[in-house]
Formats: sequence, C-alpha cells, structure tokens
Amino acid sequence: MIRISGTATVRVNYEVELELTEDEFYELAEKKQNELIESAIDWWDALLNEQTDEIEVDDIEEV
Repeated sequence: MIRISGTATVRVNYEVELELTEDEFYELAEKKQNELIESAIDWWDALLNEQTDEIEVDDIEEV
C-alpha cells in the first residue's frame, strides 16, 4: 500500500445573489468583494458539478 499526498485544483462555475447594488459592490475593495462572493457560494453544490482541473503528486510513501 502507498500513501500519496499532493494538491488538486478544481475550477467551479458559480452564480450568487448579493443584497447590494452594482455601484455598492464596485465601491468595495477587491478583497471584500471576493470575501462576499466566497461566502455566498454553495461550495458543496459547486464542487459536485465540476471536474478536477489539475492534480499534482508531491509525495509517495510506502505504508
């Protein structure tokens, strides 16, 4: 048996609704915009409907 560790990159499509006007959204700093979007995404649903974009193997060890 081996143990593999690494990283996987997943790209998801999303659509969210925020209780802001477009002007209010663009008045926010980019970091705050991203935080609002990230907190509004239904990650479980988004991940179920997408595919892995990239997988990197960092380490393999015998166990």
